[in-house]
Amino acid sequence: MHADNAIPDWTRPLESERLSLRPLTLEDAGWIAQGTTNRKVTDMTGRIPYPNPPLGAELYVLTCQAAEANRGDRVRAIIRKADRAGMGMIGLHPRKDGAWEFGYWLGEPYWSQGYASEAAQLLLNAADRAGIAPIVAGHYADNPASGRVLEKCGFVYTGEVPIAFSSGRMASAPCPRMVRAAVPTL
Repeated sequence: MHADNAIPDWTRPLESERLSLRPLTLEDAGWIAQGTTNRKVTDMTGRIPYPNPPLGAELYVLTCQAAEANRGDRVRAIIRKADRAGMGMIGLHPRKDGAWEFGYWLGEPYWSQGYASEAAQLLLNAADRAGIAPIVAGHYADNPASGRVLEKCGFVYTGEVPIAFSSGRMASAPCPRMVRAAVPTL
């Protein structure tokens, strides 16, 4: 079997030309806190509060590690290979209904450079090889750029627009739902 089609070893980094998606460590808390102490980032996430000090980021890393060990979540740090910069996080989370929730955040200095699409496709390709499906996602209505990233990865809108809480906003907002309908060939 070709190595690209092999079932992924989730303990090892997933690699693309520019990025490495690797398991989180407590050492990531510093750059996570720095990247998420920005309202433009946290307002678009469901679980990250604003501000997010280093101790809060450490707790978040530990929570993600526990979810991986106990539920099978797949949460990864997005690392730029050129300089090993921590850029954001990306993950898949099993839901009670059998679907997997896909989500990500990227620090503002890394926006509009194709990193989100590259990281998303890298993780979703690994999910395909591992048989993880169905995969669903959502984005806040005031973040259409995230919707475009999801569309590039084969997600389509379901027509559902629930109101979802955002810890960053400390408020709820419309969150259009999407499902990965097709595996795109890029």
